[in-house]
Amino acid sequence: MKYTIGILTTVILIAAFVLSGCDRPSNDRMQDAEVSVIESNRDLEIAKAEVEAEYRIYKLENENRLVRYNRTIEGIKQDISSETDRDAKAMHETRLERYETNHSELKRELDNYRVSGRENWSNFKDSYSNRMDDLGDSLDDFFSTRRTTTSSTN
Repeated sequence: MKYTIGILTTVILIAAFVLSGCDRPSNDRMQDAEVSVIESNRDLEIAKAEVEAEYRIYKLENENRLVRYNRTIEGIKQDISSETDRDAKAMHETRLERYETNHSELKRELDNYRVSGRENWSNFKDSYSNRMDDLGDSLDDFFSTRRTTTSSTN
């Protein structure tokens, strides 16, 4: 019986040793995982804040561009109103309506954009910038075809 109790005690001590030894690395791994999750969440929040800051700056810059484009549109409207050729006036008004629609869509899109990650932001910014540039070029060159036609017929 002493022999059985001694073996049983030894087995229990060995099992306790093994279990306590296994538990410690498991706790370390758990703590490492928790730290990793906390760091990942912090990095994600930092990245999100950076993208949101970029968006606010980009939005401000493009709101200023939209205001300039609006002034240009108003100037073009004045020039069209003084147009004497009805066909040219109608053509210019139709074209300007298209640009005004683009202008309104761009403004609405900029106001409604919600930051949802670096890649989405980058895609939005590239697409939006290209369309803004196209609108600006179109407005700058609004009367250039008329001037070319007028000067070649004189």
